[in-house]
Amino acid sequence: MLGSITAKKVVEEELVRKFAEAGLAIAPDALEFIKGSDSPAELADRLLKVGAERNLFVIEKTLVQELLETKETAKIPMPVEVVRAPDFKPLAKEYEPKLRFFDKSDVTGKSKCAGRVEDFVTFFRDRLHRTKKMLEARGNGSGVMSTKVLANLPAGREVQLVGLVSSKRTTRKEDLLIELEDEEGIAKVWVGKGRNEQERRCFEAAKNLLLDEAVAISGKISGPFVIASEVFWPDIPVKAATTIEEELGVAFLSDLHVGSKLFLEERFSAFIGWLNGAGGEKERELAGKVKYIVVGGDVVDGIGIYPRQERELVVRDIFEQYRMFAKLMQSVPDYIEVIIAPGNHDAVRRADPQPALSDEIAEAVMFGRDFHLVGSPSMVEMEGLKALIYHGTSLDSIIAGLPGMSYTYPEKPMVELLRRRNLSPLFGDNPIVPESKDYMVIEDVPDILHMGHVHKNGYEKYKGTIVVNSGTWQARTDFQVKQGHVPSPCLLPVYDMKRGQISVVDFNEPAAQAAPVM
Repeated sequence: MLGSITAKKVVEEELVRKFAEAGLAIAPDALEFIKGSDSPAELADRLLKVGAERNLFVIEKTLVQELLETKETAKIPMPVEVVRAPDFKPLAKEYEPKLRFFDKSDVTGKSKCAGRVEDFVTFFRDRLHRTKKMLEARGNGSGVMSTKVLANLPAGREVQLVGLVSSKRTTRKEDLLIELEDEEGIAKVWVGKGRNEQERRCFEAAKNLLLDEAVAISGKISGPFVIASEVFWPDIPVKAATTIEEELGVAFLSDLHVGSKLFLEERFSAFIGWLNGAGGEKERELAGKVKYIVVGGDVVDGIGIYPRQERELVVRDIFEQYRMFAKLMQSVPDYIEVIIAPGNHDAVRRADPQPALSDEIAEAVMFGRDFHLVGSPSMVEMEGLKALIYHGTSLDSIIAGLPGMSYTYPEKPMVELLRRRNLSPLFGDNPIVPESKDYMVIEDVPDILHMGHVHKNGYEKYKGTIVVNSGTWQARTDFQVKQGHVPSPCLLPVYDMKRGQISVVDFNEPAAQAAPVM
């Protein structure tokens, strides 16, 4: 610690000496700015040169900021010019797009929430009401009793309850005590650790209950408790995977973080080249099927998202970051439809549900390209296939809250969200605006669930629904190193809509390599 302080003092004295020898004074706040830069000595040399050119007597903080901004602008990546291969004849170009957007999934301009107590009550009532209907449709919500009548029922009476998990704790004997709340009151549910096989199954299921989620519980009355025998989640029904007749595909992207020094621009440019016919025969065939690109949020790195982020940015202007993205996307073939949802780094509110990127962003930076901007979450229908797009911010809380979950396999917590029919069941761990409707409830069963956020690719087929996490296009950050998290950058999942198959194109190699994974 003392060595670190001494080293900083030496740097400060050296800087002051340099400016004094050149006949320049330096303002204290300017000195602090220089010391905190990536290369203090290099910045000082540039300031000395500018000071001499402008006949300055004092180096002010404003001049330091001016030079830093100039340097950052000079480092803005210029997209590699992409020319479509003359012999590349993409199949997707022969088809008109069939796109349908569900307005109910986007809260843009519709939010009237003021954060009052009644807003929270309305929000949770909506969650409970709609989840109860899904449980009833699956045969697990019929004959449900209100918590209000439990006190008048005799011991041993079989009951079924539907409610929100308001508390969950472990007793001294390592049993579970659950409080289940409906509109009429609260029921105390006791879950034994397991004297028989049925109790053991119930206990293992109850360990996975999350606070604030809506579930059904069956059991028997015993004094002030309901002794649980079974736990039911709404879950999605089993269905056949939806396919189409046409040779078309969807490419999934997320977490580009354009504007970050760690954005892998060259590899992303290789992806744009691949769309235009670069690569081997197998890769060209797959690229030629891509009719849709879905971007699942964190298009840019943003401003002020985490402490000292400015040190990791190429440019500190949010509009310039989006312009950089738009320039990179200019060479995407015009027959490909691009659908963009926001993430927690984008220029929208951070709490879910997130509205689409604003008209101000779109008009200022998108260079006339007809991007389809949607909220997060949003349901989008492509060629008759319903894709549920959500950035995935809630994955942090699900991974932390459920046993057996990890960032290495993001498809597992994504499946758990499908089982719960809610994209963010834990209220509070992931910020949610209590709208009059819970937009995170998964009412319509999707054919595809697409997320990002965790910077790790993952794929699964769950009861006929394709689960895709599309990873990232950003190199490993210092924070990820500290957490021991290893991302999987520049792996592009492409869904073949005719065959129901996912292939992944690896842009980490000099030549793109495509391989089926599911």
